[in-house]
Amino acid sequence: MKNETQQVYEIISGNFELESRDILTLEDVKKVLADRIFYLLENNVEHLVQIIYRIDLNQEKVDNIFANESKEDIASLLSDAIIERQLMKVQTRMKYKSEEKRLE
Repeated sequence: MKNETQQVYEIISGNFELESRDILTLEDVKKVLADRIFYLLENNVEHLVQIIYRIDLNQEKVDNIFANESKEDIASLLSDAIIERQLMKVQTRMKYKSEEKRLE
């Protein structure tokens, strides 16, 4: 079974069209994701906004992040928020899977 970090990366890589790779830490995920977000900030903000909408990040949090002047800060803060959101999803799935197994 894949670890939590690898599951988070797989979700994120699908959303952000990243190549598959073995990721060891959440810091690795953050670096790859922040680089991709920075690229989208520079080249295709509309696509980035669509992805953020699909991921269902808290709008107030997103607005606060975009209030930063530095694209590097925005990319870093967005990657943190996205990882946090996807981590919650993975943990919820794992919780319900373990509950289902107990009921069997």
